Amino acid sequence: MPFFHFETIDSTNSWLKENWQRLEDMTFVSADYQSAGRGRRGRRWISPKGESLMFSLLVRDEELLSRHQLISLLAAYSVVQLLNGIGLDEVMIKWPNDVYAGDRKICGILLEGVSRPNLQCLIIGIGLNVNQKRFEGDYRHDPVSVYQLTGRESDIAGLRSLAYGILTENLRLLREGHDFLVELKAHDYLQGKSVRALVNGAEKTVEAVSLNPDGSLRVRVDDRETDITSGEISFHF
Repeated sequence: MPFFHFETIDSTNSWLKENWQRLEDMTFVSADYQSAGRGRRGRRWISPKGESLMFSLLVRDEELLSRHQLISLLAAYSVVQLLNGIGLDEVMIKWPNDVYAGDRKICGILLEGVSRPNLQCLIIGIGLNVNQKRFEGDYRHDPVSVYQLTGRESDIAGLRSLAYGILTENLRLLREGHDFLVELKAHDYLQGKSVRALVNGAEKTVEAVSLNPDGSLRVRVDDRETDITSGEISFHF
């Protein structure tokens, strides 16, 4: 599979968005440092050079594109498997696109698509906190790194290879029809939690009920249950 690595780049997601037409399905792009890394809703994602695992994966397979709503959760589950493999057990998926260790964010995921007008490709961007000894600045959710949890530095190049293998294998299984719902529910950070949330512009208390097979989230709000997609709710802890 095509594999590109940069010491410095503006954004691995941006690079794939600019070059996807000439690249193969499952092209992998990583970097030691991103000068213009991004999170959801246009937020900046900044990490000192060489301290995070930062990469993006290009998906062009039509069957996978038809199931794009699940891919964010599947990417998060792949990170959970990666962290479980190095001895971190209390790792969960916070719908729709974060990974938490305990009650702190250890990984963020950004999915971006190219449509003309139909979806042509999907780009999975992942940023995992690995060797940070401390975090400076204001964060929407308290971050944590692998180093802070284990007390030892990790080989980012080794994690990169493992992450690529786990994620592409899970995508292969998804393409072949494997149902990941049991695995996803077993690592659902929000299940049963009541949180303050923005629903249709109003802040309300919402109870997360369960993940759905299509990747949406069932919640209970105002004594009724409804299914929501990632763009319709914002959680505030």
